Amino acid sequence: MTSAEIFDDRPCVLGEGPSFDDRTGRVSWVDVGAERLLWRDLATGEAGETPFDELVSAAVPRAGGGVVLCMSAGVVLADADGTLHPLIPFHDTVQIDLRANDAKADPAGRLWVGTMNKKERSATGALYRLDPADGRLVRILDGVTVSNGLGWSVDAATMYYIDTPTRRIDAFDYDLATGEISGRRPFAEFPEDAGMPDGMCIDGGGFVWVAAWGGGMVRRYAPDGTLERTVTLPTSRVTSCTFAGPDLDLLVITTASVGDSAGQPGAGLTYSYRPGDAVGRAVDRFAG
Repeated sequence: MTSAEIFDDRPCVLGEGPSFDDRTGRVSWVDVGAERLLWRDLATGEAGETPFDELVSAAVPRAGGGVVLCMSAGVVLADADGTLHPLIPFHDTVQIDLRANDAKADPAGRLWVGTMNKKERSATGALYRLDPADGRLVRILDGVTVSNGLGWSVDAATMYYIDTPTRRIDAFDYDLATGEISGRRPFAEFPEDAGMPDGMCIDGGGFVWVAAWGGGMVRRYAPDGTLERTVTLPTSRVTSCTFAGPDLDLLVITTASVGDSAGQPGAGLTYSYRPGDAVGRAVDRFAG
């Protein structure tokens, strides 16, 4: 068992969705509870943030610059200069108990984004795929309560996915050419004392790193689903992680300061951990 260090000391209500963009040298993440996008330059230490007037649950880098913002009602394309393009709405936003949650681009440049039940009690959410060629959100999975972590194996033949209350990381067979998924099966399960699975990333060796909401740790799973190590944090609500830096050898970890973690020292801060024996992979960017 190893521990993480503070990477950024700005407290987040609900820090989420970190990513590293090698074009800018910045790590970015969102504070869902405070409606803002934060960033820190790894080379200079410079930090900044962009406020919004509504919830933003994820910010995924785009191939042409800028990011995709997953907001309350759907997806917004943001250019590098900050220009926002028209909303691509979710199909189910007539249900006021839903909001957007985690999102990732796949290795072919498609965007995957999920919705979640705001009270986290009923399976009214869904998982969508946005194909950049037609700009259309396709509903792929129904019956989701809290759509969370997404990731792809090194060969892109497997997609990993988390619906947090299931306490399970699932695996799908993935067709990179079409974006179709099949063969859903359990990959690994969280025991009661480990919290619940939240965001994830996949390293260059195919190991799966999963943040433990309520567990105060990140758990690293081998490609066969066995637990290989845990990285402890000083606060319980750990939300997501990503590899960053020129060598992609620094794991950056986001946390939250809501609920049970409120008042805990270090709650909501962003942390880092250098494994020494693992590196990540370059971020997959949305092609739209």
